[in-house]
Amino acid sequence: MVLEIKKLGDEAFEIVFEDQRVVVDKDALERLHAKIGDVLDPGAEEGRTERYLSLLDQLQGANDSGIQALLSSATHNDILVLLHSSEDNSELQKKLYSNMSENSVKIYVEDLLFQFREGGPGFRFDEAMSRLIRTAEKLADEGTLDIKTSGG
Repeated sequence: MVLEIKKLGDEAFEIVFEDQRVVVDKDALERLHAKIGDVLDPGAEEGRTERYLSLLDQLQGANDSGIQALLSSATHNDILVLLHSSEDNSELQKKLYSNMSENSVKIYVEDLLFQFREGGPGFRFDEAMSRLIRTAEKLADEGTLDIKTSGG
């Protein structure tokens, strides 16, 4: 069986399966990756959800300078996912927004209304939360982000 994936450019990839060739963009390749992962490990989604909830809980009890470091290290879209994920947690939302400039708060609020008016694609959420977890763990290892559960 012939299976190849080639990068054609920054946002273009070619998938070769036997004698079939398909060119896809980065989003389509990420969706394919997520679907393959879910097929290979059906319980993975539950584990990911637990890790995401744990991150949100830890960030609620984190130090402000660490939150600021996380916000400056993460991409705009990843922060949007974080803010969207914390919409049901007013304490965490307050902590996140209080560690942003007034201008940043305005931008994120507007972008949240625009980008998540119909929900968000799961694969983007998973990818963003995975990056945020890696970034938070890196900052915690460096001693920049002091994360602990909000309960203690």
